[in-house]
Amino acid sequence: MRHSDWEKRFVAVTERHLNTPCVWGKSDCLLTVADAVEAITGTDPAADIRGKYRSMTGAYKLIKARGFSDVASVLAGQFEEIAPALAQRGDIGVYEKTAGYFCEYGFAVKGDDGLRFIPRTMAERAFKVA
Repeated sequence: MRHSDWEKRFVAVTERHLNTPCVWGKSDCLLTVADAVEAITGTDPAADIRGKYRSMTGAYKLIKARGFSDVASVLAGQFEEIAPALAQRGDIGVYEKTAGYFCEYGFAVKGDDGLRFIPRTMAERAFKVA
């Protein structure tokens, strides 16, 4: 269920990550998406993995140790998959093995130096955040 003031909280996540560089285990693509989900629902889906890895290799080792094959399967394990064309603001997805979220600027993905916004039609998979 969406938090009563989710929109305000969601915008704050985008503003916070706009110029925050990617730091594995602190501010990478999955944790940025988890921040967006927490803003919307009030629950952090990544609370148990924050700070438990410090590199891309470490992140993928953790993903595999938890029984997932990639970032998309992590999201699919927690959220209902929907057609990307049906994704709404606040839903999450994947573009080229990178987790992101749908927002007013398109599809937000974490880059080396902060958020990048690509056309929402470029998202390859999408998942509903209720």
